[in-house]
Amino acid sequence: MKPIVFLTHSIHPRAMERLSEEAEVRVAEAYDEPYLCEAIADAQGIIVRMPLSPAVISAGKRLKVVARHGVGLDYIPVETCTQLGLPVIFTPNANSESVAEHVIGSMIALGHYFGPADRAVRSHAWAKRDRMIGIDLFGRTIGIIGMGRIGARVAAICRNAFSMRVLAYDPYLSPEAVRERGGEPVSLETVLAESEFLTLHLPSNASTRHIIGAAALSAMRDGAYLINAARGSLVDTEALAQAIKDGRVRGAALDVLEEEPPSPQNPLLGLDNVIFTPHSAALTEEAMLRMGMDSSEDVLRVLRGEAPLGCANRDDLQRKGIVI
Repeated sequence: MKPIVFLTHSIHPRAMERLSEEAEVRVAEAYDEPYLCEAIADAQGIIVRMPLSPAVISAGKRLKVVARHGVGLDYIPVETCTQLGLPVIFTPNANSESVAEHVIGSMIALGHYFGPADRAVRSHAWAKRDRMIGIDLFGRTIGIIGMGRIGARVAAICRNAFSMRVLAYDPYLSPEAVRERGGEPVSLETVLAESEFLTLHLPSNASTRHIIGAAALSAMRDGAYLINAARGSLVDTEALAQAIKDGRVRGAALDVLEEEPPSPQNPLLGLDNVIFTPHSAALTEEAMLRMGMDSSEDVLRVLRGEAPLGCANRDDLQRKGIVI
């Protein structure tokens, strides 16, 4: 009998096909906690594309592995999984290129007023073009907060394609590591004060929540642009809206928000030079295939009794005497 792998959402068709070769694949039909607790009860593996509570994971009495279809681990209660002896799989290399390209596209769109210009044409306000004088990216200064895989790829594109100065701040990396990844290591104060474009690439946790809040926004260079394709909790929504209204921040491109989808009362929705995308920076054909295949293959490895390649809590499990 094949082991059961439960998916919160469908994944790439080729990944579904691969998973089905060695497992019985079930896809969620609802997303309320009681349903999920019942649905996961007899599953040996789960692939996650939405936030799950500790209660849901704990209801999986037969679980052997929990996989994140993507990178951000805030969707999974990792501590609960570790307590239960469950390896947490993620796909750190799957969407770096896709998100980096999205960030570069966002920078161009902001600098050249793509959003307001599109709306002007659609509303028959052609004359607005004279008030939308943009800027070139070439030779500008970009600040990158978080020099992981995506941040490093953004740095390489900006440096090589646009001859940009690349400032970088990463609280988790040494200055030498930041240099190796293509950035000029600086303090948070410096990256805020000198960047003409600021892009965020940090995980969501207690220490990074609202790292871009009222104080940080006040410290930013006047007229800078903000791009966030990481996690919505990194930016204080109210503070950003006020900074844009005051003219201190010239515009923002936001793929992620504190509340998704946003409520109609979100103050950013009414601001003209804010570009929104629905948490879709990684939704390319290539990234979806890589995320689907990488997560599926690692789940199958664990179910076969083999070591996974991308285990986020390997060290913690080994400290508990569990060899992964």
